[in-house]
Amino acid sequence: MNKTVLIVLGNRLNDDGTITKFQEERLEMALEIIEKYQPIKVILSGGIANIIPNKSEAEAMEEYLLNKGVSPSLLIKEDQSHSTGENALYSLPIAKELGAQTIIVCTSDYHLADGGYNTIRYFVNGLKDTNISIMFYTKNTNM
Repeated sequence: MNKTVLIVLGNRLNDDGTITKFQEERLEMALEIIEKYQPIKVILSGGIANIIPNKSEAEAMEEYLLNKGVSPSLLIKEDQSHSTGENALYSLPIAKELGAQTIIVCTSDYHLADGGYNTIRYFVNGLKDTNISIMFYTKNTNM
């Protein structure tokens, strides 16, 4: 059995502490991935980018997925990161510790298409000395 770990990248929260439309789309994709690939764990990656609500992106993502019926035992909050590079820096060691053979990174299409984010590079470089496979999961949202 392939040990798959899903990493869902965060997005800055609204001032009232709610998730953005981009984040909701990522979380809906995460639900699809959970159903289709049945990962052993889901890492919710995102710290406090907006200090007004004083809530981490990971915490908001966890609340959303729990409300959708996802088991709390499936979720791991990574709430240190404040950038895409830090998403990889802090999430990949967790996935490695879990014995991941495949990592699925769930994010928005603009996050992959815009080279300024370096999303693919950060994650691929973070796995360069491993045998772990990586997939990037997104949809064309045109938002």
